[in-house]
Amino acid sequence: MNEIKKIAENLIMGLPIVRSFTCQLLINQASYKQHGTGIFVNIGSKYFLFTAAHVLDDIEKIFIPMENGETLLKPGGQIIKNTINGDRENDDLDVGILVLDKDTICDLREDYCFLNENQIGLNHIPIDFHSYLVFGYPTTMSKKSISRNSFHTIPFFNFTKCVSKETYKKINRQDVFNLVVAYDRKNIPNLKSKTISFGPNLFGISGCGLWFVNPYIINEKPKLIGIMNEWSKLNKSLLIATRIDAYTEVLRKYNIIDFPESDLFSFS
Repeated sequence: MNEIKKIAENLIMGLPIVRSFTCQLLINQASYKQHGTGIFVNIGSKYFLFTAAHVLDDIEKIFIPMENGETLLKPGGQIIKNTINGDRENDDLDVGILVLDKDTICDLREDYCFLNENQIGLNHIPIDFHSYLVFGYPTTMSKKSISRNSFHTIPFFNFTKCVSKETYKKINRQDVFNLVVAYDRKNIPNLKSKTISFGPNLFGISGCGLWFVNPYIINEKPKLIGIMNEWSKLNKSLLIATRIDAYTEVLRKYNIIDFPESDLFSFS
């Protein structure tokens, strides 16, 4: 019983850590419309915003809230995203990366932290345990109050588990590229009411992190193992992420980072 309590405490302790690396991506400067979520990452001498490619398709409209939403930052840098034949709905990878410029990095450090490369979990082998964390910002839980001239947002988080390999085949996904976790919408923690309630529509969390909190190593920091890109249309109880390996392999391909090669696949 004490061991289970320690595991639960370890999961909860990971929330503020994950939040410090996670940002909202807004597309309307007047109304602060929530469009997607992103993760700030530092590898070597480079600094990145990791998100979904379909989020970065609107990069010209994107702003990042600063100072609790009092100001908005227009991020700058080199855009890298995978291209596909057809629409993004059929994109298994959906990899979106912004290699941040120096001015953007300097501004972001006032409000956010950058994930250290040691917290990137390549070659992740799923375990049958509720030790996975999804943390992002749904559109329905973020809004700007015109009357009070203030910005209000409540993050969504869900401790969950990976699904069986057989499930991947049913939704046309490959476990070498993707990680699929369960979304039990009837039992989601609500930070506002501090209760378990019915979960929100998840539009807006695309680009947020999928994190692994090791239940066997107490006090180990959460590791980023994927970037969420889809709430399955075939099965609303499933959330789909692109493995973080795809992001590091893309950056390795362009010789932007010196980082270990994934054992799962290579783009070079």
